[in-house]
Amino acid sequence: MIKDLKTLVKYHDGQIASRSLSKTLEATNSITLYAMAKGESISRESSHSTKLIYVLEGNLQLKTDSTTVDLVSDSLETIPAKMLHDFLALEDCKFLQIELSV
Repeated sequence: MIKDLKTLVKYHDGQIASRSLSKTLEATNSITLYAMAKGESISRESSHSTKLIYVLEGNLQLKTDSTTVDLVSDSLETIPAKMLHDFLALEDCKFLQIELSV
């Protein structure tokens, strides 16, 4: 069990911090916790798996070919498998990414 996810990653200016939780949680799915400083981004990517994005704090912009969504604390979003997307931290933010098995 993990009591406070937000304490497991820290912000670093000009960097993205991440921590895999799959082993800790004994999960077969990829579970990753991210901390992104304001202005940092993750370039356009896609995955073979559907992703769940849960924002723990801050403001994260999710952009796809068809839409742009600003996700705030306690937001949950699904990214379908094979959909191109990118992320931009509109302010310091922490989020959990869970890749669902195909």
